[in-house]
Amino acid sequence: MFEPGHLHISRMRLLPSDTGFSIDIRYDIEGQGKTVDFTVEGKVNDNEVRETFSLPRDTAFNFASNVDHILRRHGVLTPEFMSLATHHEYDAMFEDIRGRLGAWNGEPIDPQHLG
Repeated sequence: MFEPGHLHISRMRLLPSDTGFSIDIRYDIEGQGKTVDFTVEGKVNDNEVRETFSLPRDTAFNFASNVDHILRRHGVLTPEFMSLATHHEYDAMFEDIRGRLGAWNGEPIDPQHLG
């Protein structure tokens, strides 16, 4: 479920071999639009998860990669996290961040901000 500044995603654990999770991704624009601060918190297979990260304005749209890395460390596989059923919610989050930053297509990226 998406609302501006917050995305909740969940997946039921149906079998012992499945991964179940209930995660909230929250984000705020900081420093007059220079960074986006993210918080990922919730549960993965009944284990608490709480991690934060910040991305510079020009790479903030790569947030899903950072969230994916966090969830992988806690046992969630990419297909479970990035399901097609919830893709429209990631798109809405992307557009919300883009709107809050006043960003546009083709805006340059500082090479120093690339991993």
